[in-house]
This record gives sequence, structure tokens and C-alpha cells, in this order.
Amino acid sequence: MSKIFRFLFVAVFAAAFMSCDSDTKLIYPPAGVVNRVTDFYFFNDGKSFIYLSSNMNRRYDFGELVLMEIDDEGDLVYKNSLLVPSIAGKMTVSSDEKDVFVTTRDKHGVVRAKIAGKSGSYRLQYEKGTKGDYPDILKTKKEPYALALSEDESKLLVTHILNGELSVIDIEDWKVIKTSKLKFGVTEILYDKNSGYFLASHRSSGNISLIEARETLENFNVSVLQLPIDLPTKGFDVRSIKQSGDGELFYAVFQNSYNEDTYEYVYDEDTAPQIVTFKIEDKELKIVKTLTVSGNLGEMAVLPYSSETAASGEDTADDSDIAEESDEDEISDDDNSETDIVVKSAEAVENKTSQRIGDLIFVTVPTDEKVIIIDSARNSVRDEISYRDDKKDCKPYQIYAKSTGNTTGYLFVSCFQNDRAYIYSIDLMSEKVIEKIGVLE
Repeated sequence: MSKIFRFLFVAVFAAAFMSCDSDTKLIYPPAGVVNRVTDFYFFNDGKSFIYLSSNMNRRYDFGELVLMEIDDEGDLVYKNSLLVPSIAGKMTVSSDEKDVFVTTRDKHGVVRAKIAGKSGSYRLQYEKGTKGDYPDILKTKKEPYALALSEDESKLLVTHILNGELSVIDIEDWKVIKTSKLKFGVTEILYDKNSGYFLASHRSSGNISLIEARETLENFNVSVLQLPIDLPTKGFDVRSIKQSGDGELFYAVFQNSYNEDTYEYVYDEDTAPQIVTFKIEDKELKIVKTLTVSGNLGEMAVLPYSSETAASGEDTADDSDIAEESDEDEISDDDNSETDIVVKSAEAVENKTSQRIGDLIFVTVPTDEKVIIIDSARNSVRDEISYRDDKKDCKPYQIYAKSTGNTTGYLFVSCFQNDRAYIYSIDLMSEKVIEKIGVLE
């Protein structure tokens, strides 16, 4: 009799628990929420963009992918949004701007959304027949984060920030076909069309992973080579890696040294954070130049710029000249930080052809509440965007840039912890080179 009583008690308790669980209401974010923004994408139409609200603070039960537009008056206009699984990591968009892939660190996988319509009427949507708030998550190893498409865009390479795995996804079949091991703590991955390799950066390893991912008749092969970086000062924590506009060089943002035993950063005169310019030759990493800066660095964005130069062969400086310049060539602080770029762009008068000069490198410094702007053609800090005087706190971390012409583009800055994002237009030929056009909050 007692056994029957215990059985009935357990059954009633279980039923009550399930009833309470089913009555638990999910917390949905409002449409267009700005909540721990981790990524941006600016469309080729020059006015539409997407940002990714990650929900890293778990304020809601979902993250959100938000589509916006900059209208003819320069105002930011909300278009539509999609729910994504919580703790979204990063996203990448296909070259035809039809698909967007998003990682979820909380649910350990990837979701895919569609971009429908055309410029002025883009819409984010999931495949027809999707049940629930988002489609089934393609499961991967734990905490997927950065991701990149293969050259033919048939494969999606996903890195994992926790244990450093690499997952290869066949997009047509929508399944993981390969898992390999990298160094732990992958912060970024990019594809180099010149060499055919992928490059990945890491926290606390002092290496760049050179990844060869090739499809054979029988299977898909992945080989990994660790390339150590011989820095002039100690530094191991690579927070961001980007490619130069011409594809010949790479930039890496190095933090102060990281002590893996104490889990602390080491601060002294020999461990200055720095921007490293390097190239890959014969599977070897060669440093071209370094630039010492200050503060704890975040992420980096690159905006290529070029000038309209006379076809007669007028000489203009570019990145290849930098390694040969002496310290005497450095521009003094008294010089106009905009003039060196703008004058070169204005020198073109006839028979105009586009000639590359260099890149503007934007690096966030959350500890100093600013973004530093580096001119690769001079390897020096040319300017900064400071948020210290702003009435609202901003510790910038995530950052994204997109070129729209030889000397124009857009810059997106996420104040991650402050749930705010700033959008700037860039015009090197304008009197006001960088102009704030809007704030997302």
C-alpha cells in the first residue's frame, strides 16, 4: 500500500511540475532591440545594414538579428527583425547577400536566415515551414563563435571560442562534415584568396593558425599549421585579425601578455599592446612592422582607401613603401591628421585611375573609452574617436567598417556593455572626415 501511495505522490508531483514548466513564459526582446551587439553587416546598396543583438546578458530568452536602413535624409529606419538563439556569437553574410549565418554560444550551433527582396525592401526571414521562433539549430561543438565562408561558399567554417575546435559545415546538405582541433580560444577567422588558406587568431597562444581546407574526391581534408609570431615585446592575446585592402598583408591586434597560470594580464614596459602588420610567405609568418599603442585593445576594422591619380605615373606612397621609411619620415603631431590623405586624393586632375594608398585601421580601446584610427601608409595613429566627453558611457569593443568608394565608407561601433552602437559616415575628401550619423540604443 505504501508503494502505491509513493507512486501516486511522485506522479502527482511530476504532473504539477510539468504544468508549472509549461506555464513558464519566455521573455521576448522588443523588435529592434540593442542588447549586447556583437556584429554588423553593411549591404552593397550603400544604405541597408544588419546588426546582431547577442543577449549576452540574458535579459531575454532570445537574441535578435535586426535589419535597418539609412534613408535619404540620413535617418536610421527600422525594417524588420528575426529572433535568434540566445548568446549569439558572430554572423557572416553570403556574397550575393541572400543568406546570413549566425552562431549561438548558448545553444552550441548555427542557424541560417534568408535575406529576401531588393534594396529598399529587404526582409529577413526563415525558410517557409519553420516551426517555432527559429529553425532547428545545426549542432556543433561547444560555444561556436567566429565563422567564415569558403571561396566557393559551399562550406562554412566555424570556430569555437572555448576549446578551439574547427567545424566544417556543408551548406547544401546543412550538416557538419568535419571537426578539427585548433589552439583554444579562437577569436577570429578569415579567408585569404591569395593563398587559399584560412587564418585564425587566438587568445593566449601567441600563434596564428594557418588552415588548409580542401575537398577531395573521397572526403574533405583539413590541415592546420601553427605560425608563431615573434613580437618585439611580449604579447599573446590576439583579439582581432584583418586583411589589408589589397589582400597582401594582415593586421593583428595584440593585447598585453597573459599569464595562463594566474589568469591575469601582465602590465609592464615590455608588454605594450600593439598593432602588428605581417604577411604569409611559403607557410611562414613574417612581420612587416609593428606599432605600439596603449590601453586594453578590443576588436579592429579596416577601411581601404585609394586616390585618383594621373595616369602619367605620379608617385604615391602605399603600404609597400612603409618598411623602408625611417623614423624621420614620421608625421609630427603638429601636422593636420587629415591633410596627408586628402591632398593625395585631390591631386588627380585628369586621366584618372584608382591607385591604392593604404588602409585606415580602427581599433577599439574600451578601457580608454575611445577608438584609435591608424593610417597604414604612415604606420601611425592619425586620430581618435573619444567617448569620454559623451553624456552616456561607452566602452567600445566590437567594430565594423565597409568601403563605399575610393575615399568613402561607413563605420559601426558597438558599446557592448552599454547597449549602444554608433554609426559614422567617412569621407576623406570632406572637411569633416568622420561624421556621426546616428545612434542605436
